[in-house]
Amino acid sequence: MLALAVRVLVRIKIAGCEVESVALVNSGFETETPQILVPVKMLIENNIDVSALKGSSVEYGTPAGNVSMYVVRRGCTISVIEPDRVVGEVISDLVISPIEREVLISDALGEELGIEILSLKRGFWRFRDDPPNTIRNSRRPQLW
Repeated sequence: MLALAVRVLVRIKIAGCEVESVALVNSGFETETPQILVPVKMLIENNIDVSALKGSSVEYGTPAGNVSMYVVRRGCTISVIEPDRVVGEVISDLVISPIEREVLISDALGEELGIEILSLKRGFWRFRDDPPNTIRNSRRPQLW
């Protein structure tokens, strides 16, 4: 069995644009406020003018050391898209990474979206308000 982790399809609304991407629910991405980390390449490929976004440079600790990223506080809204429903419109900080290739959902954003992880390795999850017997499957990774 392939290890998948938990990845969900999200709709990110930024500066009047919408982008859909698979995002990794990362419990190790610990934040005080809801945050979504996006690769700068994703924004460029979707014609979002990064220079027009009003934010600031912030140092983030990573397993490889500190990395400076551009953060736009309350800079986007996030929804999770599933075949049977769309959950969200959560206001989130937008963290723009110059090196990451995958969209990452912080622990605080995952909580706000009502995501409950059932099995990390197999990628099983559900929404907090799903019936107890509901098991949702992870999406395949999407790299930018």
